[in-house]
Amino acid sequence: MAKKTDKALKSLQKDVAKLQKQNDKLTKALEEMCEDQAEALREVRDLLAERLTVRDTNSIEPAEADHSPDGKAEEEPEITEATQRRAKELGVDISDVKGTGSQGRVLVKDVEAAVDGER
Repeated sequence: MAKKTDKALKSLQKDVAKLQKQNDKLTKALEEMCEDQAEALREVRDLLAERLTVRDTNSIEPAEADHSPDGKAEEEPEITEATQRRAKELGVDISDVKGTGSQGRVLVKDVEAAVDGER
């Protein structure tokens, strides 16, 4: 009976070792896939920022955009969620960033430029 038990234990140990190897391979493949996805997302973000920059530089802005028609000061420039998220990631106080977008809109590239300017 002990021989059968020992044989069964050895068989189970081999199966566990095979499963651990498969798990290691899957873990490595998953890590590589996550890295590839992160790189693809960075590329998409860069392309979007580039296209937004092109669109913003083609827009016509009034010379005096600081006041509304009734003479009162306008509200703070619009800040997108993506810009807020990027500022938080980089630890940038968004109120200190000068926006280059239309009507003073703070863009992701402005936040990133603020970080580059601090270095």
